[in-house]
Amino acid sequence: MITKQEIITAFNQYDSTKYSEEFYEYFLHKVYKSIEPDENLKDCVKYLILWFLGKVTTIKAEASVDRVFVKDKIYYLSRTTPNNDNAIEKALDEAHLWAGLSFKNNHLPYENFIKYANNITKNSIILPSFYVHIFKPNDYPIMNDKVWKVYVELTNKSVYLNTKPTLWSHYHQYCSLCSYLRKTHGLTFREIDKGFFVLGNQLKNKVRDEEETISNQLTFDGMDTI
Repeated sequence: MITKQEIITAFNQYDSTKYSEEFYEYFLHKVYKSIEPDENLKDCVKYLILWFLGKVTTIKAEASVDRVFVKDKIYYLSRTTPNNDNAIEKALDEAHLWAGLSFKNNHLPYENFIKYANNITKNSIILPSFYVHIFKPNDYPIMNDKVWKVYVELTNKSVYLNTKPTLWSHYHQYCSLCSYLRKTHGLTFREIDKGFFVLGNQLKNKVRDEEETISNQLTFDGMDTI
């Protein structure tokens, strides 16, 4: 099992420039304070999803399409893919936001809320699980393909470049691990998330290098047989 020190060491390498903690916490807190699916809540959820997708930065770029002020600091928002735009549009639907608020206030069970979250996109479980996180960040950690690679490696299974979570059961398994580490190591979900994100990125690069080496070797061997 991974040690507390390994997670902390990785956590200290987390790139807070690309994924601003201030931006994330600011809008997460506003979601927590929200009581109805008004324009304020819609903006908060939209900004958090764009943050999760890596589309929020303090540096203005050619791809910037909008800007947001947080505590006198300007954040620039970039355009995302049509599929993600569609997912965001569904996430901001009034019925989905009401469900999120009901879930946040413990009026809607998790099993019922994930039906709404799952409806956001059928292409991946990653964005729907983040939708769950938005409304209950202290109970449900962030999951993406990088942290999932770490989970898979910790369970002594092979990790490939295309290893990704695809089922809600995968998210539940990951949540169980994070809860265990929070209890045994005394870390927050966010500390675990940051540490796993860094470790997952390192693992992803390692796997990519290994797969490229194998691919190049197969090509070289094939040339020898011509």
